[in-house]
Amino acid sequence: MKRVSNLLAWGALAIVAALCFLNWQTLAAVAPLDLVVWQGDAPLGIVLLAMAGVLLVFFLFAYLNNQISSLLENRKLLKEIQRVQALADKAEASRMENLHQLISTEFRLLNERIATTNVMAVPSDANQEQAQPLSLTELVARR
Repeated sequence: MKRVSNLLAWGALAIVAALCFLNWQTLAAVAPLDLVVWQGDAPLGIVLLAMAGVLLVFFLFAYLNNQISSLLENRKLLKEIQRVQALADKAEASRMENLHQLISTEFRLLNERIATTNVMAVPSDANQEQAQPLSLTELVARR
């Protein structure tokens, strides 16, 4: 859409420039000009072209001002989003650390329970030495 708008704007400018070039004699023709406080003879076409140019510059300035303010607002919002994202990442890391500590504590307690209840089967041969209870990680590794 932006490309189409640019093409239309450049096309309109080319048409106006071509009409001005082809009709320069008519534009430059001197005519009586009444501006309420001043009266005189001036080329009316050139005066109107100059006024259109001033308006074009004014609207171009307004457009650039709008674009710059939009870019500054986007930059401000991006910084705010990055700040909030960093805060959320820190909170998530904290929650993950707490979860890790909780799981480690639970595994330790579970290993202690397993050790106290002697889950291991008593060896059938009397010559074998007493087997030590396995930790939960060893039990899972043997599966």
